[in-house]
This record gives sequence, structure tokens and C-alpha cells, in this order.
Amino acid sequence: MDARRSLRWAVYYVVLAGVATLLGGALVGGGVVLGIAEAYSQLESGAALSAALETAAPGLVLVLLGIVVWVVGTVTAFVRVFTAAVEEQMRDRFDSEKVKSEILSVLDDRLADVERDVSETRRQVSELKREETADEFQFGEQT
Repeated sequence: MDARRSLRWAVYYVVLAGVATLLGGALVGGGVVLGIAEAYSQLESGAALSAALETAAPGLVLVLLGIVVWVVGTVTAFVRVFTAAVEEQMRDRFDSEKVKSEILSVLDDRLADVERDVSETRRQVSELKREETADEFQFGEQT
């Protein structure tokens, strides 16, 4: 693969992974704002841990969801870009018409060899028949 196409695929991956990172980061940020920051304030003011965890629970869920979106998004971006790049490379490298042409060329050569062999076998059989016919006549001997 040439450098230009490699760079294009790399930029495409970075864009897709960036979108996943932004979405995941937004969810993490929302989770921090929604519950974790308030729960931290409660802990600093001396509230019980169970009360702070209750307050932080929705935020923790959003943080966890944000991490999952980021991980799944970046892996999906990689698989999508890698698969597409490999498919493009294989299409360029293995042209089906070229492969068909090469196979037909080999088959034509093999058929020509078979035809030559059949022709030679017919000639030899014909020669043998002529020799057998000639052997049936007895030249120079009279009965």
C-alpha cells in the first residue's frame, strides 16, 4: 500500500476514534457533573459514605457508560478501518479478471498438450495397424 493511501486510512481511523473518544468523554464529564462532584462535596462536609454513594450512583453509571462507549468505539473504528484497508489492498492486488485469464491460459496449454498426445497416439495406432496388415501378406513365398 502506498504512503498516500496509508495516511488516508490513518486519518480516517483517527477521526472515528476521536468521535468515540469525544462521546465517551462527554458521558464521563456528564457523570462527574451529575453525581460525582456533588458526592465529593458531601464527603468533604462529613456526610456518610453510603449517602455519598447514593448521590454519586447516577454519575458513576454515566462514567462507566462513557468508558464503555470509548473502548467499544475505538475498537470498532480500528476493525472497520483495518478491514476496509485490507479489502481495498486485496482488490488491487488480486484482480479477478487477471486470475481468470491466467487460469484459462494454463488450461489452454494443457488442452493443447492433450490434443498433441491424442494425435500422436492415433498416429502410432495407425502405424501399428499398417504393420499388422503388412505382416499378414507373405511376400516371396508361394504355396
